[in-house]
Amino acid sequence: MNTSTLKKTQRLTGATALALLALVQGAVAQDAQPECAVRIGGGPNGGVYELLVRDIQTVCGATVSVCAVPSQGGLQNLMKLSSSEVDVGFAQIDTLQEISRGGDENVKDLQAVMPLHSNLLHILTLKNGSQIGGWKGIGGETKILRRFSELKGVKVAVVSSALLVGQKLNNQLGYGMELFEAANDDEAVDMLRSNKVQAIFTTGGWPYPSIARHLASSNLMLAEFDLPAQPPFAIARRSYQNLGAYNVSFLAAPNLMLTRPFKPNGEMGKKIAALQKCLISRLDVLQEGRFHAAWKEVKTPYDTLGVSRFAGDGQKTVAAKQ
Repeated sequence: MNTSTLKKTQRLTGATALALLALVQGAVAQDAQPECAVRIGGGPNGGVYELLVRDIQTVCGATVSVCAVPSQGGLQNLMKLSSSEVDVGFAQIDTLQEISRGGDENVKDLQAVMPLHSNLLHILTLKNGSQIGGWKGIGGETKILRRFSELKGVKVAVVSSALLVGQKLNNQLGYGMELFEAANDDEAVDMLRSNKVQAIFTTGGWPYPSIARHLASSNLMLAEFDLPAQPPFAIARRSYQNLGAYNVSFLAAPNLMLTRPFKPNGEMGKKIAALQKCLISRLDVLQEGRFHAAWKEVKTPYDTLGVSRFAGDGQKTVAAKQ
């Protein structure tokens, strides 16, 4: 073998060795990854949905392994369930009803694993008021918006599922609000501070981290929802000490943990059934342990508010309360 051939052989041998090493390392890395038996559509990083997934991992992870699939919230969770990108997801019941009316069969067929907490419609405005009317910062008047009923004709930034809530309220009440979608809560606050909008609608369980992180000195305030609530909504009163807001009235919408209509005796159905059984049997642990306060709102874990229940444990759906 001449020198040139020897060098080529050495190069090929070295390349083959590197390729084999990469395959071995990849296999080891894959084995090191925890198994994900059930993919759960959560929510934005640090949001209540995501925190609930962490609690589920802690309490039921030994029974059935779960992993969080990031999303913008309930609306996107429904889309991910429809497209089979997740196996379980959280969403407000009003969002589910609205999308189901649109004719998406995959959403219509979703089943409830169990009821969850209520999401509150958080309405943020500026303490010092926002400029209403005028043109490019000229003219108009500065108004402090303390109540929902004062939002007629204003511009509102809506985050995720709050878009559908805002549209529904706008249509029902004829308020003529202009709704602008924001990618996240931070972008919505930037829009409010720059007067591109005069209010923010964002939904989340209490306490909602995106609200709890703002201080009274931030010039942000929570506006009251001061109108009667129509089903499936209700009125809830909560406080945010960080903003100096006590006993504020919020529009509240119940959440559900939803799943695709898996066959109960199928491989995936058995995993969902195991998760469902674990969550219900260990609900006391979730409510009394060091977990998110949202779990304490679950009073009747078998009542899925009229939505077909995934009956992996043989229990039937409890009729919705009127």
